[in-house]
Amino acid sequence: MWLLSACIYPLPLITTRIAQQHNIFATIAGSQGPVSFGALKEATGLQPAVLESVVDYLGTQGMLSEPARGQYAATGLTQLMTAPLFQDAITHFHDNCLPGFAALNTALSAPPSAGKLNAFKIGQHSAVDFYTWLETHPVQQGAFHRFMEAQFASLPTWLDAVDFAAEMAGGALTSPEHVAFVDVGGGNGQQIAALKKKLPELQGRVVLQDRPEVLEKALEVDGMEKMVYDYLTEQPVKDARVYYFRQIMHNNDDDTCVRILRSQLPAMSADSVIIIDDKCLSDDKPPQDAPGVEYTAGLSIAMEVMFNAQERREAHWRELLPKAGLVIKDIRKFTKFEDSVIIAAKQ
Repeated sequence: MWLLSACIYPLPLITTRIAQQHNIFATIAGSQGPVSFGALKEATGLQPAVLESVVDYLGTQGMLSEPARGQYAATGLTQLMTAPLFQDAITHFHDNCLPGFAALNTALSAPPSAGKLNAFKIGQHSAVDFYTWLETHPVQQGAFHRFMEAQFASLPTWLDAVDFAAEMAGGALTSPEHVAFVDVGGGNGQQIAALKKKLPELQGRVVLQDRPEVLEKALEVDGMEKMVYDYLTEQPVKDARVYYFRQIMHNNDDDTCVRILRSQLPAMSADSVIIIDDKCLSDDKPPQDAPGVEYTAGLSIAMEVMFNAQERREAHWRELLPKAGLVIKDIRKFTKFEDSVIIAAKQ
């Protein structure tokens, strides 16, 4: 039974995406009573044999019920799957990630002469990386960004672990011209918006750096400067108090992380720090059935699939940062999933 379950494990995701795309969930959840097979056939446009197999499988997963033959009713999961967060999650994991997961063994089995292959590129038949690929896939791009934002909305953030006003915005910021905060590869500026909301009277400039196509879609935040920047090149903003990297390092292998961090060193003053907002997994592994273990292990595999990268344990971080010319001043965890801030300065 275990072997059969393992072999068909992708099917919950695949059939859920079909039900989402072809209005199975929407039709059943929107009805006051059971929906007939004929009505579902008309609403979905699927061939009867395919539709029957899909709804039968969804029924085994509790995604819908069949109170009478050929009559389908909503369950709690049916309703849940119509919520925007779950719609975006399913679209992201099915459309963006699943082809890469399926290609991971192919990438890992390539001969050394083939070089380091990327499972995402193989699975998507793409010559470009994930973020570049998203630029030409707006549905998948929207689902990804909304899901990333929504899944962290109810969790603590780095600002719960760092007292920015007391620790970062003191004597080092003596003029409005001084740079308080640079969000490197900061996407739409969400972290700067959160910082400004928490500290509306923050002294000093705040700068959002990313690719031009990303900055075009960034939030409008009072006082936020936008700057095109490739983080593999020398940092142009000098003497900032904080250079902040959120979920950048887990998208890159060790050598690239060292390049990124070394690119910041010429700009840093004695008062500057780098804050890395990423997972810092415990060196002492918790029991395999402990909360969050499956999630973090799966996420590390996902980083390999999408970016040839990984989540890192504390010992790994402590080995990596000195290679980039940095010394770790502190590591603070702020969620049960081991999301952490790593505060580092120049050696």
